[in-house]
Amino acid sequence: MYILLKTDKPNNIEIKNGGKQAHYFYAENLEEAKIYINELKDTEDKEYWENSYYQANPKLEYCKEFNNYLKNTVLETNKLSKSEMEEIASEFLYWNHIKPNSTPKISIGITKTPVSTLGNFREYWENLVSIIDKYTQTKHNIKPYEFKDNTFNPVEELGLNFPFNSNSCYYLSHCGALNKRFYKLLYYFDFLDIKIHSLRLKNFWRFYKKTMSVYAIGINNFTLNELCIIPKPDEISIKNRITHCTYDNEYYCDGIKVPQWLYATDKDDLKISLFNKLTNADLRSIFIKKAGIEKFIKKGEIIDSWENYPENEWWAKSEYKLIDMRKILVGRIQKSMWSKRNIKIEYYDYAPFLFMKNQTTGEYHLEGVSPNCRDLYDAIKMRYKGLDLPSYEIQDIK
Repeated sequence: MYILLKTDKPNNIEIKNGGKQAHYFYAENLEEAKIYINELKDTEDKEYWENSYYQANPKLEYCKEFNNYLKNTVLETNKLSKSEMEEIASEFLYWNHIKPNSTPKISIGITKTPVSTLGNFREYWENLVSIIDKYTQTKHNIKPYEFKDNTFNPVEELGLNFPFNSNSCYYLSHCGALNKRFYKLLYYFDFLDIKIHSLRLKNFWRFYKKTMSVYAIGINNFTLNELCIIPKPDEISIKNRITHCTYDNEYYCDGIKVPQWLYATDKDDLKISLFNKLTNADLRSIFIKKAGIEKFIKKGEIIDSWENYPENEWWAKSEYKLIDMRKILVGRIQKSMWSKRNIKIEYYDYAPFLFMKNQTTGEYHLEGVSPNCRDLYDAIKMRYKGLDLPSYEIQDIK
């Protein structure tokens, strides 16, 4: 067994060579490594453990370099013309053994339906993984390939939100810059420089790397007669933890289509008066994210606060407040759905919202509650669908 240690002082680690190989584990230090060993000793024979050894991992900084490369790749804008994407599509069909006379329709753009490959890549993946396995068995400081190990996921690290189902790109579409399996192969062959000697595998690998210039390419899971390509956006950036991207002069914030003015306006220039022009709940949510929730809180009137309940640590951690936002939710004119007349919509003279901190992400939220809520107890009870809250305690907040 090998324990790969993350340490700044690898020279202080005792390395014992020899012995049979088994699972690989990662540990921050020697103490953590010993915990792994103690947990597994009961299931292995004595001779095995006498022949186990520690091995420092010299590639940790290189992994960071690779992760940075992936982040930059995911944040690249589209550089391909339509004809260049169609050429990649033709290669995709070739490697899937689909004949030209049965070529499905090619669709380029955002799709709301899952896409997948047809499964004919498996033989190539298995051969490539076999090469990695042979290499890592002779290079003990290199982590072996594990199918379920999704080490590289720059999308989650960056907190990106796309206007398409990115999960289908991770797990179903095995071509494109969002494919986790691709990241692993790329790491071994292009960053650790493992050689591919088979000419056919080399050609497949060249094709596979071309697909990194798009987000995903695959067959529509429902129709099976449409080849879908999701290109990289024309523009992409992360501002105040919100994903901004454009496709064909359409604007998206965190995957939601928004008007150009909301997309382009900076945080400081978003006035509350602009908020009232929005009637769609998703657009209002994006506006609050972009403008900053503190801008809205200043306009509200605090009705009740966690500070009034010092004995309740959960409420303090979540920083619960009940805030009346009636000054922001002013009346507006809206066209009637049933006639050509305009109708005036007036809000209640009391508009309570529950303000809270998400203890997992650290983000703050405002959620509308019933006008019947006059204190935190009522508001939180409503949020938890009538849950009885004896002594104002909530035990399931994490």
